[in-house]
Amino acid sequence: MAKIVYTGEGCTGCTACVAACMYAHDKEFGVGASRIWIVKEEPVTDHPIVCVQCAKPPCRDACPVGAISKTDDFVLVDEKLCIGCGACVEACPFGAIIIHPNKKVAIKCDLCSGKEPQCVKFCPPKVLKLHTPALAPKAKVK
Repeated sequence: MAKIVYTGEGCTGCTACVAACMYAHDKEFGVGASRIWIVKEEPVTDHPIVCVQCAKPPCRDACPVGAISKTDDFVLVDEKLCIGCGACVEACPFGAIIIHPNKKVAIKCDLCSGKEPQCVKFCPPKVLKLHTPALAPKAKVK
């Protein structure tokens, strides 16, 4: 399953990835509507928080209305089904899912719906990468 990964060092905390994400999804800039966040840790460490597209997503399991599903490519929130209860927010061990401040539904990284993730594209130091596991050959069943 594809996911966005941080290379481990070099994040400047510029938040260009945050702005690119907000614009890609909502066509506006605003506080709290991004699917990626920058955490600043003292003294000078910045690092992004973004959904890791879990193989067994606890957010999906916690959703009481089945608004979160897993495809072959990513974990997706159906905003039409979401009731904004926050159970998924509490269940995510990475802190990578929030309730949209205006829409009042859960939001998380969806890899820009399978298109080129805008956070990766607009990261000035290029420390965000789209990781797509190589397709492993399937074992023959006897």
